[in-house]
Order: sequence, then structure tokens, then C-alpha cells
Amino acid sequence: MNNKTQERTGNHNAEVERLKSLVAVVSCVSIAGISMGFTLPLMTLTLDRDGSSGLLIGLIGSILGIAIVVYSPIVPKCISMLGMRKYVLACMIAEALMFICLKLFPLPLHWIVIRFVMGMAVAGIFIATESWINHLARPETRGRVLAIFNISLGVGFAAGPMILIFTGTVGWPPFLTGAAITTVALIPLFFIKSPKMNLEEPSKFSPFAFIFIAPALCLAVVLTAGTETLMGSLFHYYSARIGYLEADMHKMLSLFFIGGIVFQYPIGWLADHINIRKLLLALGLICFLCICIITQTPHNALLLKITLFCWGGIVTSIYTTALTAVGQEYDGSELIAANTSFGLLWGLGGFMPLIGGQATVYFGGNGLLYTAMFLTLLFIFLMALSIRRPSSRKTRYPS
Repeated sequence: MNNKTQERTGNHNAEVERLKSLVAVVSCVSIAGISMGFTLPLMTLTLDRDGSSGLLIGLIGSILGIAIVVYSPIVPKCISMLGMRKYVLACMIAEALMFICLKLFPLPLHWIVIRFVMGMAVAGIFIATESWINHLARPETRGRVLAIFNISLGVGFAAGPMILIFTGTVGWPPFLTGAAITTVALIPLFFIKSPKMNLEEPSKFSPFAFIFIAPALCLAVVLTAGTETLMGSLFHYYSARIGYLEADMHKMLSLFFIGGIVFQYPIGWLADHINIRKLLLALGLICFLCICIITQTPHNALLLKITLFCWGGIVTSIYTTALTAVGQEYDGSELIAANTSFGLLWGLGGFMPLIGGQATVYFGGNGLLYTAMFLTLLFIFLMALSIRRPSSRKTRYPS
């Protein structure tokens, strides 16, 4: 009887610790979302107000992706050296400091360096927290747990532009607000322990090799990251040329990211119950349809808002679905390697503002939409091939 009581007590304590860790990890990733959803439009509006070209705006928006690509391969070693909890703490402290530096050093050259450091911090937060949450999730509800995880990321993206409505884009308030929010999110990390993951045994594949192991899933990451950073960097540039006011731009971009909150859980539920590749293909086709509607009816404000809401929800859910598939198949050091690959690919998606900025030279504001359309079509093509020629690797998720 005593043994059973001790076992129940141990299970209860383990579940409490798991829930505490879930809360802390979710708070961390929401800050990563705020960092991108908040700083990208803030920098775009500041640079545009100062007369910078769309190409320069796109370049600075892409620095985040460059940093993620360069730094991501180092993240597993950093996690191994510091432990998961201490490493995430270090990344978030760096993120808070960079908000202050954006105001202290306002020249475009300074912002390139600061955005690079912020990209390193975001890469660390993404890779560490995604590995952490996948480790905590149970197989039968993994899609829904990851949906909640990514809802918090969507909340960050959506809150970013909305915060600018209250803080404005001039002076210290927006930068101090970003630093304060990041600092507050540190608090839960002091009350949890690092996860017990098997990090001693090396992964059987490198982050680069994983791209060839699961190319369709990897492109799903590029699609989500590319579309979100394109919207964060260039949507204000696009909508200004259509004739919308700044307040309307903030609201429309927020609707795009709010869609990523609303759609997450239902699609996470679907990922737990149906074929993941077919689900991803269907989501890609819906994204393409949304882009077509926006290109044809940009001046219909109501339809534009509805379409942005749906597009944001679907494209964000594509990433959640791909992350669910990876979490079902890998654990320990291999899970971190796979998520590191996702971090690299998220960084590659972060290059899309540079491509989109160049596209504005030829297509004006529509360069944003044409870049997103090309990326979506490429994803649809690869995913269709994946369904026709499924991987020979045995998986634990529906194939």
C-alpha cells in the first residue's frame, strides 16, 4: 500500500513538474513571436518614414534569417554545455537587451548588427523550446499540444503590431515595452528544471542531412517562416501603396497573425487523426487560393481582412503539422538535430523579405504577394511528390 501511495505521489509530482515546464516553455516562445511580430513592422515604418527603399527594408528584415542559418548549427552544443533551461534564459536576456540597443543605435548599419544578435537569440529559443515541448508532449495528443505551443507563438505575432497601436513607433515607448515583456517572461524559468533528455548519444544524422531525409516537411518550415517574415517586413509597404492608413495596416497584419491562433488547435486535432502529408497538401492549396483572392480584390477591405485571417491561420498551421510529424518520429539528440534543421530552414525562410524587397523593384507592392505565391506553389509541388512517393523510413505517424 505504501509503495502504491509513493508511486501515485511520484506520478503526481512528475505531472505537476511537466505542467510547470509547459507553462514556462509556452511563455518563452510567445516572446519569440512578439520579437518578430513587434520589431519587423516597427523597423519597416521607421525606415520607410526615413525614406529607405523597399530593398533596404527587405535586407534588414532578412538579417534575422541570416543569423538563424549561421547560428542554428551551434545550438545543440550550447544546449549540451549549459543545459536547456540556462540556455533559454541566456537567449531571452540577450533578446531583451537588443530591444534597448535598437533605440540607442538607430542607424541602418547598427540595426543590421542588432538584428543579427536578435536572430541568434530567436534561433536558440525556437530550437530549444520546440525540442523541449516535443519531449514533454504525449504521442496521442502531440498535435494538440504543439498547437497550443504554436498558438502562443501566434499570440506573440498578433500582439506585436497591436502593441504598436498603443506605444506608437516614435521615441522610447515601443522599445522599452519590448524589453519589459521579454524580461517578465523570464520569471517562470526560475521555477522549473531542465528536461531529462538523452543528449549523450549523438544523433545519427546532421541537421543538414535531415533536409534530404524529409524534404517536404522541411519545405513546410520554409513556407511558414517565409510567409510570416514577408508579411511582417513588407505588408505595411504593400498596404501603404494601396492607400490604407497606418492604423488599418496594424489591424490587418494583426488579423493575419490572429488567424494563426484560431486555426491551430482544430488543425492540430486533425494532425492527430488523419494522414499528415495529405493534410499538408490541402493546407498548401488553401494558402494558394487565399493569395489569389488578395491579388484580385486588394481594395475590398472586408474581404481582404477575412482572407488575411484565413491565410495566416492556414500557413501557420502548416508548421505545426510538420513539427508534429517530426516529434512523433524522433527523440533525444535526434529530435534536437531535426529541430535544428527546422531552425536552419526557418532562417532560410527569413531570407524571403530580401527576395520580396527585390520583387518590389519590378512589381511594386505586389512583389510581396508574388513572392509568397511562388513559395506556396513550390511547397504544393513537393508535398504532392511526397504523397506519391512516401518515405521508405518507418514512421509512427499516419503515412
